Amino acid sequence: MGKDRRRRPPGRTGAAATARPAPAAPTSPADGGPPLLTADDLHVSMGGRQLLDMPTLAVPPGGCLGLVGVNGSGKSTLLKALAGLYRLDRGTVLLDGHPVREHELGFRQQVGVFLDDTDCFPDLTVAEHVRMVATAHGLGQGAADRCTRVLDLLGLRHRADAFPDTLSAGQRQLLLLAAVLVRPARLLLLDEPEARLDTGARERLADTLRQSRADGTAIVMAVHDQDLVERVADQVMVLDGGRVVDHGPTAEVLDRGATPWR
Repeated sequence: MGKDRRRRPPGRTGAAATARPAPAAPTSPADGGPPLLTADDLHVSMGGRQLLDMPTLAVPPGGCLGLVGVNGSGKSTLLKALAGLYRLDRGTVLLDGHPVREHELGFRQQVGVFLDDTDCFPDLTVAEHVRMVATAHGLGQGAADRCTRVLDLLGLRHRADAFPDTLSAGQRQLLLLAAVLVRPARLLLLDEPEARLDTGARERLADTLRQSRADGTAIVMAVHDQDLVERVADQVMVLDGGRVVDHGPTAEVLDRGATPWR
């Protein structure tokens, strides 16, 4: 499964790092509450090669876990395991106390998934595409308003009547994100949502995800962008070779220097 966005984020040193303003700390409406998503003793292998060895994670409603690490560290594998897309060698993934089963309608109604193989409908305009997803997920007469709101938040409303093949790479990424974010979801699983986005679009994405958190949505996202992690995530998990090398509150993990940005 190839990605066309392989890169390692540059580190920040010297005066530029010192001058950078600190982002506002993200907050969760459910801090200290029971977790919505839990995973324990996750082991995934393929062809005799171990891809994932992870002891535990827990994300409450309104919480955000940022997964960081270099390419090949296991971020996408963990997201797919949480989405029920991998057969586990052992371990459990629970959503609100119930085993994750990707094929079940109840799971799909509660979880929005954005992975590297996401695609769109080429014969639908941006607005038609997003509105169709909203309608399919039960928004009914509110689908059009929800569609407009999400496109506004992501800065894509001016391309509402455009077809996918006329969009830039960044605009296409925003369309695919809008199709995930427009639907009501208790949990979002996002693989590099900031890829292909310019600085302004990344800031709008951060604001949109913070709003989702404020609405009580839990988020697990694999990211390469330190700004997005700092602005959105309240906890960070650092992966290397499918293993957890650090995990804790965002500021503490970043201060310990185990991330690719050290």
